[in-house]
Amino acid sequence: MFVPILFHYLPNSEWNDKENTQRCDKLQKSLAETLTKFYRLAGRLSNGDLSIHCNDEGVEYVESKVNADLAEFLHEGLKIELLNDFLPTDLPSSLLLRIQVNTFNCGGLVIGINISHIIADGFTLGSFFKDWAHISQTGTTESCLPSFGHLPLIFPSRALSGPQVSPPSNIGPKIVTKRFVFDALAISKLKDTINSSATFIRPTLVVVQSFIWKVLLNNSSAKHGHSRGSSLLFPINLRGKSNLPSLEHALGSLFVTVAATLEANQLRKELSDFVSVVGSTTRDTCACIGKANINDIASMFVTCGTEVMKKLGQGDQIDIYPSNSWCRFPPYEADFGWGKPFWVSSVGKPFEVIILNDTKDGGGIEAWVSLKENEMTEFKRDLIFRRPLEK
Repeated sequence: MFVPILFHYLPNSEWNDKENTQRCDKLQKSLAETLTKFYRLAGRLSNGDLSIHCNDEGVEYVESKVNADLAEFLHEGLKIELLNDFLPTDLPSSLLLRIQVNTFNCGGLVIGINISHIIADGFTLGSFFKDWAHISQTGTTESCLPSFGHLPLIFPSRALSGPQVSPPSNIGPKIVTKRFVFDALAISKLKDTINSSATFIRPTLVVVQSFIWKVLLNNSSAKHGHSRGSSLLFPINLRGKSNLPSLEHALGSLFVTVAATLEANQLRKELSDFVSVVGSTTRDTCACIGKANINDIASMFVTCGTEVMKKLGQGDQIDIYPSNSWCRFPPYEADFGWGKPFWVSSVGKPFEVIILNDTKDGGGIEAWVSLKENEMTEFKRDLIFRRPLEK
């Protein structure tokens, strides 16, 4: 699986065709310099995807011209399915990094990045585009110190019994992706519905995750005629939560996926019920990470992974909702030399998942929800009935 992100840059008033050519040249040169620091990304997967052959074969870099105006494309009925065209496709799976630079007639620019989830999580991707932007803007690499070597030293290779994770299948009912924006006012109103005397944590991310989960479960109960067991799956970044300081800046895939679960007979009427489960799962996991040593963290990964795989193995007996969050990562700081992006977006997904991003002003959250087409119709109707959030 690959982690995608799109950076949308509107043109400035002094734009001309020559300027876009210069931008593309600058991006190519700075990318080459960045890869000398992130040289593992220029290698290839080998040994059954268990290691990387650092052979400097390079990354996939594509430039495309878009016969449209970027501002009109973004403002006049955005079609999410078209965003996927801004990413390279149909390339060998052994590639670790794919980049496509899209130039528009107006001078607008969209940079699409796709990075292999085997070697990189959201934090790692954020470190890469931050350093690439820094090199493009300043022409220097002095502040770029990626630390891909930390994790192999701290977690040496060992035989661990645990689940084998397979990517979601693209075969099945049609999946559609919709974007819903929770601005600061909407989030504030959601928080107001939660019992103020509750002892569980309720930060913005937890509240939005819980609200979406609640709407999905309401629709599931209506569809089946009764309540079903359900789990919301979400990753927790291990950096900054462990007593091992060297993990804080370590690059790679360093997260554990946990499951917030409601059994069929558990109370699930109010938003508070969902916030309590998501919040306590997050809090308890973070507390365990804070006390864990190296062996504990390795065991935690296997234990949590086994639990998640068991739930996925139950098929249609329960409702499973995978989710992920880019909140509090710094994508809007990606200034390659022509200003910060107007918008940073996800893309349409071929499988069911919930992706949460910060809005540009930092006060809200964008929810990119991918569901089966018939279920999306019900979800959208229920969400808008409760609050007109969809964009």
